[in-house]
Formats: sequence, structure tokens, C-alpha cells
Amino acid sequence: MSFLFGSFLLGTAAILAPILFHLIKRTPKDHFEFSSLMFLKPTPPQLTRRSRLDQWLLLAIRSLAILLLAIAFMRPYFRAQADLSLADAPTRHIAILIDRSASMQRGELWKKAIQDAKWVVSNLEPTDEVSLFAFEESLETLVGPEYSTGVDRQQRRQLILDQLDNLMPRWGGTELGSALLNVAERLIEADDLSQAHAALQIVLISDLQTSSRLDVLQSNQWPEAVRLDLRIITPAEESNARLRLLHSSDDETVDKQIPRVRVSNALGSKIEQFEVNWSDEQGQQSESVPFYVPAGESLVIEVPYEQSRLTPDRLELSGDDERMEFDNNYYVVPPIQEQITIAYFGSDADDDPAGMRFYLSRAFSETAARKVNVESVVSNAILNWEFEQLPRFVVITETISQAHQSAVDNYLKHGGHVLVVLTSEQMVNDLGAWLGNVQLDSAASESTSDQDSYVMLGTIDFRHPLFVPFAGARYNDFTKIRFWKHRAVNLQEVENATLIARFEDQSPALWSLNRGKGVLYTLSSSWNREDSQLARSTKFVPLLSRWLEIAAGNRFAGDSYVVNQPVPLPEGGETRTIRMPDGTELQLDEESNAFKQTTQPGIYSLIVNGNEKTFAVNVADSESEIQSLELEQLEQLGIPIGTTLTQAEQLERMRQLRDFELENEQKLWKWLIVVVLVLLGIETLLAARRTRPSISFQDSRE
Repeated sequence: MSFLFGSFLLGTAAILAPILFHLIKRTPKDHFEFSSLMFLKPTPPQLTRRSRLDQWLLLAIRSLAILLLAIAFMRPYFRAQADLSLADAPTRHIAILIDRSASMQRGELWKKAIQDAKWVVSNLEPTDEVSLFAFEESLETLVGPEYSTGVDRQQRRQLILDQLDNLMPRWGGTELGSALLNVAERLIEADDLSQAHAALQIVLISDLQTSSRLDVLQSNQWPEAVRLDLRIITPAEESNARLRLLHSSDDETVDKQIPRVRVSNALGSKIEQFEVNWSDEQGQQSESVPFYVPAGESLVIEVPYEQSRLTPDRLELSGDDERMEFDNNYYVVPPIQEQITIAYFGSDADDDPAGMRFYLSRAFSETAARKVNVESVVSNAILNWEFEQLPRFVVITETISQAHQSAVDNYLKHGGHVLVVLTSEQMVNDLGAWLGNVQLDSAASESTSDQDSYVMLGTIDFRHPLFVPFAGARYNDFTKIRFWKHRAVNLQEVENATLIARFEDQSPALWSLNRGKGVLYTLSSSWNREDSQLARSTKFVPLLSRWLEIAAGNRFAGDSYVVNQPVPLPEGGETRTIRMPDGTELQLDEESNAFKQTTQPGIYSLIVNGNEKTFAVNVADSESEIQSLELEQLEQLGIPIGTTLTQAEQLERMRQLRDFELENEQKLWKWLIVVVLVLLGIETLLAARRTRPSISFQDSRE
């Protein structure tokens, strides 16, 4: 016989109660004083045979009742013949997931993470399966969860230890949600294939930043069979500061640049004094700017440098905590003014206010970062546009020759953007076929009305990329632009034309066609003073700037990117090479339109046919946010937090469940309670029979 609750065995100590009651001498209840005895010394009663145990049967019944009652509370049952073994308990499959994002490079975090991972491996049970994953913005499988017949458990663990010795942190962001979900799905898939029915658990080793992205977990359901064991790694010091480049000051000159820099100090930081300076690849530095930033706040400061003495490519922050320098450099493209060329096909002069080139060349003011040049293309010019000499944008305002049409077609084929402005009906007839079979509308003629007769734009597709910036209620009013002349055209014969805007009379105002990788836009009215008010409206400059932005979308621009962000590459050039920040060079495929190996911060160089362009790559701002994520956020997403039971613990729980089921089936305690009640009845009868009636003092006098 076995017992479900053996602790109630202590209840058998209550057997001492009836024994003590039997040993206690009974004294008379009535007490009378006698005057003749008041001067005598009292003596205690002597032990006689009647003070001893003489009611053995009653004592035995009472003791047995108490003993059976204690056994009933112990819930006795008879065990089954078959016993459980370790083979009956499910095994465990533990997936170790290590965060190797940029934030893990601070302090001793990475060293602690590797130590924790090795501790998990060394404390596994002999029957446990284990796999190893690492993640930043993408997940990497180092030792997969799939069972291999050629590798035993001990070899897999040694393989994991070897991988941990060679594992290093990277510079990417923290895509925690997708990494957790992918590992959970891999565990379930491997368990289904092996039919092991193991207890699945993910051991996450991470600093668990607040900036860890969890969007994927919000849109996907977490598998209930997988538990998450969190091993949060925290640094000894919570101090950390980061810097970012803003824009230049209004006080800068041609020789002296005064960029503005924002420095942010972490919440709870113990360091508040910092310095910032500019530096170049050779280590030459500008004068440091000291400043004070309280914990949890930001400060914008000016960090000047002399352009004639220094051409910097990075900002450096000093004064931060030791070994927290992972985000103390901010790389920038050396400040070289970008030269943007707009090719203009037209015969009007630049100083003629009646022409369109006059307004086009004055729409873009020169800045330290950009200079826009409008270059006229003469009718007999031979176009030989090559890489780095390609115009950013092409504007055609008159009929062009067949040779120029072929050159523009080639430009469009390689991703160029062209705007054709129809200035006359003759231009429609001359270029109609080249524009995709555009024809004049026979039901209407060219408007030649006076200043009192005009049309306005009736409908505009604000979903088109060209007009997206104007979609807001504050910017979408084009009713103040009057068009006195426009070419009424018919687009029925134009295939795949995208109509962007119409006039009030429903005639097309602006449409586009895809030509190769480029886009050909056509405007049925011009912006000279005879045709419209477009050039003198507040929408003219933003519209042209938007065209330049769209045209630059498929070209290489020396902007700043973050780690692992694809960099769009220009087309053209026989050989294209990328020089990494560490000096290594990568040869690009001819068909590559983006560079995706931006795996480390620094200055990269694109070399095409001997021409070199640079771009900067920096650590994402989110990696500098070192506060820890609240565990409640993971629990709210349906992730069970905790550890799975070991095989021995699962076996013990299975035994307890089996014992509980056996006890529920047998329920011997009920029969013991019945026996106790019977014994109590017998004890009552025996006690009543053997009890002698007491003789009162009054009866004895009689």
C-alpha cells in the first residue's frame, strides 16, 4: 500500500491523547470543607491500581480510531504492477538563441552571453537535444534542430561549444520578433518530422532592448508548445551617449563649415560631460567642443571645422563609459557639393523671361550640398551620355531630331526620367508617334483664349509618387494656377499610359509612360507666361524638386545609410567595385541594382570605370537605446515565459498524476472513515456500559 499524502502520518501522534486521558486520575467534582481537618497537612493521593490502565479495550478502540483517521487523511491506495521509467517521460529540445546585434558590443555583454550559453549546454540532461541560433536583423542557424543520424548528442554539444568560441557580435539592429517566431517554427517542424514529442524551449540570451522589434509577433500567433526562457544580460554601467548629424548653421561660410550635431544621453547615465570633434581617415581632428548633457536628455551643438584644413568623414564622441564606444562614431560623406545636370531641349535663351528655361534655371538655388545646372542641348549636338555624365533629368520643349529621340530612348532604357512639354499643336504632330501615338483631339482645338478665359486642373491623382507630397489638405489646392493655353490631346491610342492630372474640360494635362527602366512624362501645357501661371505659382519649385527626387531614386547618391540597408546602385559601367571600410574590395555583378553587404559602419566607395563615389553607413539609432524591455510586453503577445521541466521532473509529475488517478479510482479512505465511525459507535456503547453511577454526598448521609 502507498499513500498520496504521506505528511499526514504525523497525525498518528494523536494516539497519545487517549493514553494520557486514561492515566489522568479522576478527582471528585464536589469539594467540602471540614473544620476538624483545617489544621491537618494535606497529602497527595497515592497511586493505586485504579490509577493505572485498566480499560484496555476502550483505549485500544480509541487509539485505533485515531490511527485509521490519520491513515484516511494520508489517502492510501494500491500501486499498479507496472512502474514508470525515464523512457516514459518526453525528452527536451532546447534552442539557444543569442542576440548578436550592435548593442551587444557594449561593455562585457558579449562575454557574459557566451558564458551563459556554455552554462546552458553544460547543464543539459543526457537525453536533451540542443540547437544553436544567432540573430540581429536576420536569423542564422549555426547548429540546426534537425536530428542527424551521423552525429550523436555529445558531438552536437561539442559542435555548439566550438561555434560559441568563434561567434562574434555584429552591427545590425535587433529583429527579436521574427527571430523568436522562426526558431519556434523550426522546433515544431523538427519535432513533427522526428515524432519525438519533446518538450520545446527557447533560451533567449539578449540585452532585451526596448527598441527590439516585435511587430511580427503581433500579427502571428505564438505556438503554445514552445516556452521561452529569458536570460537577460545587463552591463555593470548603464551610461551611454550617441550623436547624430543634423544640418549646417546659417553662420557657415565657404571656408568654415558649422554643422549642427545632436547628442543624446541615456536615461540613468552617470556621465554627463562629453566632447565632440570632426576627424578624417588619416586621424586628423578638428578642435573638440566640450558640453554637458544631463541623463535622459538631448542637446544640439555646433561643431565647426575649417574646410581648407580638414575634409572630415566622421564625428567622434569622447567621454563615454569605457567599452561603450560602439556608437560613438557617426560617418558622413565628405562634404562635396553634388552637381546635378538638367538637360534642356529648347531654343529659348536663359535670360528670356518669356521662355521656359528662364524659370527652370532659377527654380533651384545653390546650396553647400547641391548645385543644379540647366544645360541646353543644341539641335545638331551628338549625345554620348555616359556614367557620371548622365543628366539627372531631361526637359524637352520642342521637336527633337530622330538621333536625339534615339539617344533619349537609350537614356530612358537605363532608368532616366524625361519631361516633354507640348508647346504647340505642331509639336504634337511631330512627336506624337514617339510619345506613344498621342493625337490631337479632333473635337477640340488649341485654346487661344484671352486672359479672362482659362481652365484649371480638374482632377489630380494624389496617390501618384509625383503628387504624394501634395496630398495633405494644406498643400493640395491647385485652383490658383490658371492655364490660358493647352493642347487638347487624345490618349486612346496610347498603351499603358498613366493619367496623372486632367483639366476641367477633361482633357489630359499630365501623364506618364514607362520606357525600359525609365519614365517618360508629358505635359500638355507649358509654364511660360503665354500659356499658364505655373512658373509663378508656389507649386512650381516643389513640383520640380519632386521630379528630381524621383529621378534620383534609381541613381547612386552619396547619402547616409544604416547597417544592412540596401544601397541602390546606378546602371552603366563595365566594371563596378565596392571598397569596404576595412579596405577589402568586392566585385559587383553586372545585373546588381543594389548593394546589400553593408554589414559594418564606415565609409564605402563605389568605383565604376575609374570614377569613385562614396557613401556612409552607420549603426541604427535604435541600437543606442539601452533600456530593457518590460517582460509584460512578451507575455501580452501570448508567449509563455519560463523553463520546461527536466525529464526527471516530468517523470515525477507523471508518477504523481498516476498515483492521483489510482487513488481516485480506489478511494480507500472512504472505507477507513466508515470503520472509524463503527469503532466510535462501539466505543460509545462500551463506555456507557462500564461507567458506574456516581453517589452524591446527600445519598451517603441517608
